[in-house]
Amino acid sequence: MFSVILIPLCLLVVIINYVFNYYQRSKLISKYKCKPITQLPTKTILGKLGIDALFNQEKTKKSGTFHEDLYSTFKSLKTTTFQNTLLFQNQVMTIEPENIRLCTSSAHFNDWNIGWRSLAFEPLLGNGIFSSESGPKWKHSRMMLRPIFAKEHLKQITEMEQYTQSIIKIIKLKNGVSFDLQQLFNNFTIDYATNFLFGESCDSLKDLLGEISTSTIDKDLKNSFAEAFNVSQDYLTKRASLGPFMFLCNDSKFKEANKIQHEFVSYYVNKAINLSEKELIDDSKSYTFLYQLAKQTNDPQVLQDELLNILLAGRNTTASLLSFLFFELAHNPKIFQKLKSEILKYYPDVNSITFESLQSCQYLKFVINETLRYNPSVPISTRTASKLTILPKGGGSDNESPILIEKGTRIVFPLFVSNRNEKYFGERTNEFIPERWENLPANGGIAFMPFSTGPRLCLGQQFALIETSYLTIRFLQEFNQLEIVDDVYPPLKTANASMRLLDGCNVIFT
Repeated sequence: MFSVILIPLCLLVVIINYVFNYYQRSKLISKYKCKPITQLPTKTILGKLGIDALFNQEKTKKSGTFHEDLYSTFKSLKTTTFQNTLLFQNQVMTIEPENIRLCTSSAHFNDWNIGWRSLAFEPLLGNGIFSSESGPKWKHSRMMLRPIFAKEHLKQITEMEQYTQSIIKIIKLKNGVSFDLQQLFNNFTIDYATNFLFGESCDSLKDLLGEISTSTIDKDLKNSFAEAFNVSQDYLTKRASLGPFMFLCNDSKFKEANKIQHEFVSYYVNKAINLSEKELIDDSKSYTFLYQLAKQTNDPQVLQDELLNILLAGRNTTASLLSFLFFELAHNPKIFQKLKSEILKYYPDVNSITFESLQSCQYLKFVINETLRYNPSVPISTRTASKLTILPKGGGSDNESPILIEKGTRIVFPLFVSNRNEKYFGERTNEFIPERWENLPANGGIAFMPFSTGPRLCLGQQFALIETSYLTIRFLQEFNQLEIVDDVYPPLKTANASMRLLDGCNVIFT
């Protein structure tokens, strides 16, 4: 008897829900004059389910052509926005800056979430600032971390010089022999990042030079950390793509890589929480990220999560920016010489490089901006709709009309593609031309968002730019020529949370 009543009742609920949703959709379509969005053509059942898209994505990632292939897809569809399916999940690809800014704005902050990223990143990053969903925990993380990136902390750029001298010494020892500069930048950024974050560098550059290291952490753990870092990043990207099927990407290799990183960071965390209050306020520790954070909480899990989140962002994105910058300089000798001439004019020696003077060389800014445009360190960003809503652009044949977005739809912003939009960045956007920034707004305009925008704007933006500027200046003070060894151009690239050169940056300095 109960089932006889229950079945019609369930059907009634389904019908009422359908009618309500239909009414809501119709109301939004009418109010905002929404028009249809371009659909990515599919010919098979596997294509309609988004299984073909997943396999094709993995194929182009392995080949190093994912970003170029996506650019070609936009071109072939003659659109700025299209809809497709990836493993049963609807997603919208858009390069419209208005769409990106709406999804990341304060005014619409609660309309969007970070989707599966929280669960995908949790095994490594816990509940830190980049892996936590918007809410009280995220806001608390932001409030804790913001003061640590204040200007007075970033002014301590002289700390970089000891690591700069080490990397320059290593390059000079190469004596005209080619080497992978990207790997050295990984060493440099992890050395400087651990010094800034933990108050003790892991001294990987000193290890390469055979010099005595002051690092107290276990050497085997330190040596395995860098590789574990790269392994986990690959897994995190795959897990985020798989969404509800991320459990398929959780094997022993991933777990072991996470364990190594947790042990690495826990070593420093335990040192900090065992300090007395007097030791924590010691002036010598005033610019150490961990000690500043430990003044606010002594919870080891919170400290570990936040440190790993910042370390992941700080090490990978800056190393990526530096690698692509020098890769392009090596491919463009005229740009290299022009930049060198400008740098020597503004910075004749090491003492002339200060926090304030880093703003002086306009052409250096142009080169850095062009690198961030041409090969963005973070090439893709995503948001997921928390409710039935709209995006302002992408509909109709001219892409100028609003489009309806269903709850649960993932919005993908491929910055590698959007940064090649001639409407916002001028002509020949598939070429590396720093001079284009002479005619662009100082901040790059509405379409330039290398460090995201809105409430989730990267806290470490200035940290990365200062580190990149300083090292670039010191390199061009020391070296006269830079040659590229690789003939492949454009280079093959990874398609992870941060973009790297798949085959490294193999160069010769003289």
